[in-house]
Amino acid sequence: MDERNSPEFTLEAFADPNTVRDVLRGILQTIFFLRYFPSVVPQYRDILGIDLPYVPQDEIDTLIEQRVATFARQLETERNQPHAHPGPPNNNGSGRGQITVQFFEKRRRKAWYNMRGDDEVCWESWNVKVTVAEPRTDSERVKVRQATESTLRKTVMKTLTLANTNKDHLPPITTAESNPFPYQININPPSQKPMESGWATRIGIY
Repeated sequence: MDERNSPEFTLEAFADPNTVRDVLRGILQTIFFLRYFPSVVPQYRDILGIDLPYVPQDEIDTLIEQRVATFARQLETERNQPHAHPGPPNNNGSGRGQITVQFFEKRRRKAWYNMRGDDEVCWESWNVKVTVAEPRTDSERVKVRQATESTLRKTVMKTLTLANTNKDHLPPITTAESNPFPYQININPPSQKPMESGWATRIGIY
């Protein structure tokens, strides 16, 4: 398997500033639950009224919490910065960013260049594209909440479908370690650049 050809899946997340942490936590935990191969007893957390599975493993849980908190802080900082973008204003404002989960396998280095050890080669990536809306009226808050819950359900179902129908690329388990495949969670900083259509238009407020 060539790292350049490793599958890359894209998911959508939609939330407001108050729910973005829960939404991201639920999506990331679902990804890890589906790609964590050691035997675990399924456990569930309620995220916006949806019971979502998670891996009861402290290292994974801590990493997810750290990355989600970092993304939320960066988003808050970005929202508080003055912006002067050319062109028409973005409908009701929005923040956008991306969180990427990557899974790796360890491969023994070739001995011909006299270096021993293992290389980590990516075998799968999940890109979670995040849109954070900031509703300003009670009516908008209701619609954003409904859109958040609907998008979360669709994203979880898409994750399940992608994980269950794309298995041919999964590398063999060749180690007795508790988790045979290293992983990373990376953040692309949130931004408030105008979108082709604002979040209000996309969820049908206007």
